[in-house]
Order: sequence, then C-alpha cells, then structure tokens
Amino acid sequence: MKKYLIGIPLVLAMLFATNCNNNSAGSTTQEIDADTIILDADQYVRFETTQGNFTIKLYRETPLHRHNMVRMARKGVYDGQLFFGVQKGYKIQCGDVNSKNAKPGQEIGIDEKDDTIASEVNPWKFYHKRGAVGQASTVQFRYSTSQQFYIITGKKANTSTLTAQEKTINKRYRQAVKDSITQPHSKDILTWQKYGEKKKISKLNSQLNDEADAIMAKRTAFAYSKEQINEYTTTGGAPSLDGLYTVFGEISEGIEVVEKICALPASGKNGRPNPDVKIIKAYVLEDQAEPQQ
Repeated sequence: MKKYLIGIPLVLAMLFATNCNNNSAGSTTQEIDADTIILDADQYVRFETTQGNFTIKLYRETPLHRHNMVRMARKGVYDGQLFFGVQKGYKIQCGDVNSKNAKPGQEIGIDEKDDTIASEVNPWKFYHKRGAVGQASTVQFRYSTSQQFYIITGKKANTSTLTAQEKTINKRYRQAVKDSITQPHSKDILTWQKYGEKKKISKLNSQLNDEADAIMAKRTAFAYSKEQINEYTTTGGAPSLDGLYTVFGEISEGIEVVEKICALPASGKNGRPNPDVKIIKAYVLEDQAEPQQ
C-alpha cells in the first residue's frame, strides 16, 4: 500500500478505512451457528470432481471461514460449479454460482455475492504453502468474499523473496495501524482539505506517523519461521499472497487431483480450463458418518 503523505492521499486513506468499516457493518456477514458447526474441532469437506476427488481440512482457528465453507457445502452451493482461475504452478479457483450453467467459451469467475466474511488473516500460522486453501477478497486484508475460494499449487521460493515479503507484510500492518488512528481525525482532515490547510494536514500526518511507529515498535515484527522457510524453499507455495488473504484450510487428501486440474490448458481472462472441470458434489465428511449403534 502507499505511504500517505499530505493532502488528498491522506484523505483518501482515511475515507478508505471509514468506508471499509461501513461496508462491513452493512454487509450480510455470516456468523457462527452453534447448531451447524463444531466449535472446537477441525472439519473436513470432500469435493468430488470430474478430474478426481480431494478433501479439504478446515482449521478450527479460522471459524468464520470454516463455517462459511461448511454452510455452502451443506446447502449444495458448490455442486455443479466449474473451476476457473487455473494458473499452472500457482492456483485453481472456484465459487462462481453462475458457472453451473455456463456455455462453452463463456467467461466465468466474475460473479460475486455482496455478503462478506471478516478477515482471519494470520501469516504467523497459516500461510500459502502448497495445498493451502484461501478465500478470495475484493478488499484484501480487511475481509473476504463468501463465495470464491482458491487452492495453491505454487512453486519454490528463495530466501530473498521471503525476506522481501516479510517487509511487505510488516509495512501493510503498519499502514493498518495508521489507518485506524487516522479515522478519529476524519472531520478535521476533510475541513482542512476543503480550505487548503496543507500545513495542518502535513503536521497531523507527521504526528500520526510517529504514533504508528511507536505502536509498531512495541509489537513483534512478522518473520517467517524456520518451518515456513523450509516449506517455501523445498516444497513451494505462493508467499506473495501472505498477509492479504485468509488461509483457512489445506488439502489433506488428493493434492495430485489439484495438481492435475492446475496443469490443464486454460483460456479467457479468468482461466477457464479445457476441458471443463465440474464439482459433482461437495459434502462435509462428518455428515456422511454412520450413526453409532
């Protein structure tokens, strides 16, 4: 993100933070329902596709996103959908409900509902390793869309790439801190902007920069763990997405199926594979368990 200095950019930063909060409050964000989700256990969703089957393990530590996928699977939302966003050595994607009836050559992957999920981004623990499952977002870092998710295949990264990404993530967190402490000054900033009070804006900006730096100095900076570095450098993934999107699960079975889909030729703006890959059925594994006698 930009480092906001004076004048209009600073005002836009403040407005952006305000609008995001307003949008989140006004959206149809789904809450956890104790009747339909196990609150302290990993859950598993099986996807049967025309290229084979795979299973996603959903993390208990990301309950909002976990519940969202469980809810979608139980409602049959994924059934009949086509995969898109196929990028060899990177990812595959799904979640366009309109893809169920897509004609050959039709662009898919452009439909998205208004409901959102509060961000559960946590790069310290959940990162974009090979097989990671994340939720797409139109406003990165702040919240996720409810429909579209992706699965990472990725490629190996070197340590210099990871070091650069650490700096990017820490810069992003600092900007989030500055956005939050800028918001209470919104009325003053707008007034000063209206009357061309650039010196006042510049002085406040310097003050906010100092406050943000002081807050960040008390926090532990993000750094990849040895395990994460080893995973990225030996197995691979997509570290450039860390700190932007919520990773809420991973492939526990059938990664070879994901790799197979990812290797298919794809065309169009949103990477529709050829041949089409359809989800025949998605279901929560615990729902298929036989009742105890």
